[in-house]
Amino acid sequence: MSARGVLLVVIALSVAACVSALPPYQHSRYDYAAFRARSGLLSEPNYLPWVTHRETLPGGQAALVLCRWPDRAFPLRYYVHPPRIPSEEQDEFNPRDPQEYVQAVERAFVRWEEAIGRPVRFVRVDAPDQAALRIHLDVQRRQEPEGQVLGLVRNESEHCRVLGAGPDLDHVEIEFAVRDAYLFITDRFGLLTTGQVHAVALHEIGHVLGASGQHSPLRGDAMYKIANDARIEKLSEHDRNTFRALYRIKPGAVYVRLGEKHAQPVTEARRRPPSLEREIIDDRFNLEVRFPTGWQVIRSPRGWVAVDGLSWDYDASIQVIALRGNLPAYLRQRALMGTRPGELMSSEMLELDGQPIGRIVLRTPDWTEQTAVLDWDPGWILVVVADCGSENFAFYQPWFQHVLLSLVHNPPSATESAVGSGAPAPE
Repeated sequence: MSARGVLLVVIALSVAACVSALPPYQHSRYDYAAFRARSGLLSEPNYLPWVTHRETLPGGQAALVLCRWPDRAFPLRYYVHPPRIPSEEQDEFNPRDPQEYVQAVERAFVRWEEAIGRPVRFVRVDAPDQAALRIHLDVQRRQEPEGQVLGLVRNESEHCRVLGAGPDLDHVEIEFAVRDAYLFITDRFGLLTTGQVHAVALHEIGHVLGASGQHSPLRGDAMYKIANDARIEKLSEHDRNTFRALYRIKPGAVYVRLGEKHAQPVTEARRRPPSLEREIIDDRFNLEVRFPTGWQVIRSPRGWVAVDGLSWDYDASIQVIALRGNLPAYLRQRALMGTRPGELMSSEMLELDGQPIGRIVLRTPDWTEQTAVLDWDPGWILVVVADCGSENFAFYQPWFQHVLLSLVHNPPSATESAVGSGAPAPE
């Protein structure tokens, strides 16, 4: 071998060693801010960084890359293999038609198509040789170390492949495709319901669309990593926004080059004295609330969450939650829960415009959580939970107090009370 050939081998081995020596990547809102500045507006809140793929760029540097089907792949043709259900798995009094499971999968494709919009479209075909994607419905029970797996896309790390340099430094040419996905329609209790299979299909289709081997960090999302659960039967706001953003970005976008450091931007909270956005009116729970200026605000099934940062990486958060119950019962239940080692808890009763409020403060050396509880509608309470790092608690407390003082109770009108019970109507 020539000296030049030896040198190239040494360089290649050195690059490989550097790539493998990189520590595990920690997702950061600062990397996200740098990517958003390059990419323009993205649907938010989202967990877009969590669906990236770790790839090696043409120059040998490791990076996180966004991979998805190219626009020309749509409408994506898919075929669903109907399950062969053994008689011993069937309920003899109410046997299930295999086509019910096929239709549950088809509904999941419709939900994703509605959630993302163009260019994503799906067409179910009648034969597997007509399909770009095949969905296998199987009664096999598959066990993994973390528990039973209800869905599987094999060799997920191989579905995205970097082909070469892209049109600019922020993109690479990629190839992405998934040919087969497996859904298991039984667990240790027997056949799943069609609703459960629909939930499993939602999750696996997310992998097929680009989150190959990746998951949301947030409970309640269809793409949260779940081994023994099939209860999340609808796409969350995070799910919808993440994949809308993914399919608005050109395939092969480089999210971050591993090893690069991005400066921590000053948050809105630290630029100005406490100030609040316009009020949010929530007819579900008969309330108005205002959150700090510049914070990310997220609607939840039981109220609202606001964070100074992003939903998966923040310095402080405030949650407004409507729950059934009353103030004394909540305080008794919380007292019975006690504390864990290293936690200190204090509680007191206050008044807000003549209304009693219970306040509980839970402290650890690293984190402090303040909970305010007040009676709301008959049989309902409002729980306001604010948390941040203990060293910043004094700094953030004025924001927490401003949000609490902004709460306004809007009782239902006489017409609404006559039509319904007058109690909050959760989603």
